[in-house]
Amino acid sequence: MSMLNIPVEVKLESYFGQVNNSIPTKFVGGESACEGLSYQYELNREDILFNTQSFGIDFSTTINYKLNLNYCLKCTDLINDNGNCVVPRIFGSCGNNEPLRKADISLSSTIDFEPNYKLKSKTNLKKLTLIDPCKITLLNYDITSILDKEIRKEAKEIESEIDKQISSIDIKSTCKHLWNEIQNEIPIGSYGYLNLSPNAISLSKLSFEKNNLFFNVGVELYPSLKTEKSTINLKSLPNLTNYKSKDGFEMNVDLDLSYDSITSWVGKEINRTNFIIQNRKIIIDSVKFIGADGSRILIGLNFYGFRKGKLFLSAQPVLDPEKQVLRLVNVQFDLKTKDLLMKTANWLLDDQISRKIEEKSIFDINHYLNKAKQEISKALNQELENGIYLLGEIEKIHLNELYPLKKALFIRSTLFGKLKLKIG
Repeated sequence: MSMLNIPVEVKLESYFGQVNNSIPTKFVGGESACEGLSYQYELNREDILFNTQSFGIDFSTTINYKLNLNYCLKCTDLINDNGNCVVPRIFGSCGNNEPLRKADISLSSTIDFEPNYKLKSKTNLKKLTLIDPCKITLLNYDITSILDKEIRKEAKEIESEIDKQISSIDIKSTCKHLWNEIQNEIPIGSYGYLNLSPNAISLSKLSFEKNNLFFNVGVELYPSLKTEKSTINLKSLPNLTNYKSKDGFEMNVDLDLSYDSITSWVGKEINRTNFIIQNRKIIIDSVKFIGADGSRILIGLNFYGFRKGKLFLSAQPVLDPEKQVLRLVNVQFDLKTKDLLMKTANWLLDDQISRKIEEKSIFDINHYLNKAKQEISKALNQELENGIYLLGEIEKIHLNELYPLKKALFIRSTLFGKLKLKIG
C-alpha cells in the first residue's frame, strides 16, 4: 500500500465575481411610528474587495448611505386608528441634497470541509466604521447608534449570502474527476502501463494564498506496472477517511531489463576475446543471454579457433541495491554441455571462460535507472482532461530484489516521487 498526497489549487476569481454579483447593491428599510422616532434609510454598497488569509477569506466594502427621519412628541388616535401627531413633527436628514455619507465594513469567513465533500463557512462582521456619521440630535435619540444597528442588520444578509456562495463551490466534482482519472492506466513509454489502483481518499485542511484555495487530496494506492493494457472497472467515489499527511509518494514497481540489453553490454567486453587453453587457441565470436528459469540465466557462446562450436553456460545474477550494480556470479557450464564436453573436448572445461564472463559481467545500471526515471516522470506530466493537469516527478528509485524470468530480468523496485494535480 502507498499513500499519494496531491496538492490541489483552485482559483477563486470566478467565485469572488459570483459573490459580488449575488449580493444586492442596494438596501432600504426603516421604522415608522406615530409617536416617537420614524426613519427611512437607503444603503448602497460598492464592489466587494477580497483578500485571502491563511485561515479563510476577508471581505470589505464601502457603504454609501442616506437617512430621513422625523420625530413626533405626542400622538393621538382620536381622529383615526393610525393616529395623528398633535404637534408639528421635527424633521431631519443626512445624505439628502448633499454627498452620501460613508461607512466601511469588513467581514471574515472561516472555511472547512464537511464529510460529504462540501465546504462549510462561518462569516462574521469584523469591523464597522462610520466615516462621516450623521450629526443629528433629536431630543435624546442617538442617530449614530441607529445607523450602526441598521447597517449591522443588512450585514447579516451579506454574511448569509457569502456562506451560501462558499457552500456552492463544487469540490466534490473535482475530487470525483481526480478519483476517476487516477483509476485509468497511465502509459509509461516502453515500460508498459501504470495502474495506481486507488482505494481510499481524504482531504486536508484548507489554506488560502493570493486569491487561491489550496488543499491536499490523500489517496491510498496499490500501484502496479503492467506490460499490457488491461480493462479497468471504475470504482465510485468513496466516503472521506481521515487525512494522512505525507509528502510525495512511493510505490513498488517491476522494472524489466531485457536480455538483449545484457547481451549488448557483455558482448562489448567479451566478444573477440582470445583464450589459450592447454595450448589450444579459441576466440569468442559472440555471446548471447537467452533467458532464465527463475533463478539462473542461460548464456549461449559461439567460438572459433582450434575448434568451432557453441557452448551453453548459466550464471546467477546478483543485485547490489546500494551501489546499484548488477553482477553475474557462479558461471557454470550447462549440464548437457558439460556432459558433451567430457566426452568430446574435455579441455574446454577449463574455467578461464567462466572467470572472464564473471569479470566482464558487472553492470552499473545507473544509466538504465536514470532513463527509467526520466521516462516515467515524463509520462506523469500530462493533461488528464480540459483544465486538469497531472504534474509528477520520480526523484529516486530504490532497488529491492531481482527476478530472472524467461523473457527479461525483473528488478523489483520502489519509486519515490511527487505527484500534483493542478486545476485551471
